[in-house]
Amino acid sequence: MPSWISTLSCLLETDARAVLVTVAATRGSAPRAAGAHMVVTAAQVQGSVGGGRLEQRAIGIARELLVADAPSPRLERFALGASLGQCCGGVVVLAFERVGPAQREWVGRAATLAAAGRAWGRRIFIDGPHAGAVAVFDRESVGHTCTDPALSAHARDLLAAGEDTALLLFMLGCRSDASRDRADEGATAPGSAAPPAPSAGSRLASLLQEDLAAPRRSDASRDRADEGATAPGSTATPAPGAGSRLASLLQEDLAAPRRSDASRDRADGSATAPGSAAALGTAILLDASPPPALQVVMFGAGHVGRALAELFGRLPLRVRWVDARAQEFPPALAPNVEPHCTDTPTAEVRAAPAGAVFLVLTHSHALDFELVEAILARDDFRFCGLIGSQTKRARFAHRLHARGIEEARIARLRCPVGLPGLPGKEAEVIALAIAAEVMRLRPQAHPPSTPRRPAAGAPATQPTESGHET
Repeated sequence: MPSWISTLSCLLETDARAVLVTVAATRGSAPRAAGAHMVVTAAQVQGSVGGGRLEQRAIGIARELLVADAPSPRLERFALGASLGQCCGGVVVLAFERVGPAQREWVGRAATLAAAGRAWGRRIFIDGPHAGAVAVFDRESVGHTCTDPALSAHARDLLAAGEDTALLLFMLGCRSDASRDRADEGATAPGSAAPPAPSAGSRLASLLQEDLAAPRRSDASRDRADEGATAPGSTATPAPGAGSRLASLLQEDLAAPRRSDASRDRADGSATAPGSAAALGTAILLDASPPPALQVVMFGAGHVGRALAELFGRLPLRVRWVDARAQEFPPALAPNVEPHCTDTPTAEVRAAPAGAVFLVLTHSHALDFELVEAILARDDFRFCGLIGSQTKRARFAHRLHARGIEEARIARLRCPVGLPGLPGKEAEVIALAIAAEVMRLRPQAHPPSTPRRPAAGAPATQPTESGHET
């Protein structure tokens, strides 16, 4: 499966221009999670942000950006209801970025990290004086790129997600490090044992996710908690109740019909006093692309192995495909499938990373047994699947027990491998069943992805309303 960053890199080699569309945030039911990408050129589309009318509208907006002198990046908000011809009922915020020769530096760095199999991410300023600026980071450089502690913590979480993901944040009080330090030093009275309060940006970024992960409270209980969060006249950073208030207002705004600027200003003015720490600053998109969480080591390039390699090439997996017969590998393979010809396949078992998914599909029962024995000797594999029948499994289990393999290890052998219930013995059907069972091992963790609506008076950061139901 070609990655979106490799697609952009190839386009820039020919000075072509494109628009990168990213699912920046979602709320409720949505067809794709935050972090999904789509690359749109004048003639082609690679990737998907959800299909249907949503994707048609996104492609149309992207192609307008290719020829129009409109601000980039920009946010578009879509309500997935009847007016958009979709019935999901949720909300999706898409980010649109023009990509051309001027973006070659960050695209090149990102493509290099991706090609090396390293987790990487981007920090994108959506608005403000640095709107459109992109910085690429990996685990080693994230602290240097994201100097705000909360922003850095979010970025590290995204890098560890195991799949493409994104988080849209509206940072409070985006000030220089020096001014932040001065404010933090004055937030706690001298001699107090309490640690200095974090910057306003840090406070919102961290509380936002905590509140969205917690059960929703009633308006009355939210108000009581928020009113007691900060003493009247205090200049200290609001306590967690204030963050909860901001997060709940965020959810209400995304779920409710769009209001006029004037009514929004009146409502916002009653929720947060002017000049308080809840005045919003810069909109930032964190966008991470870690290597796929699942690494498959597949033995056997027979008819089932070849059918699986074609399927796996379209899925978010890393695959090392092992066989002693070089002529059995097809001439062209997807970038995420790496063929390896060797006469010592058991060495590949020993060299595989911890957490690997092993699939044993060779043409030889004797080789199958040798590989299974080597796999079960490890303590750190994720899955061991063997092609065959219940009879083959019983025979292997008997031989493994005779060689002193513990019953608990033998129990981890999955044979016949493949999700049960699919009728047919064709290679493609067997491959589909195996691929389905492998994909069930994929982690499903996603960070909260709902954005905070920007403060009134900053229309450049406010997502444009698209497809909103009236």
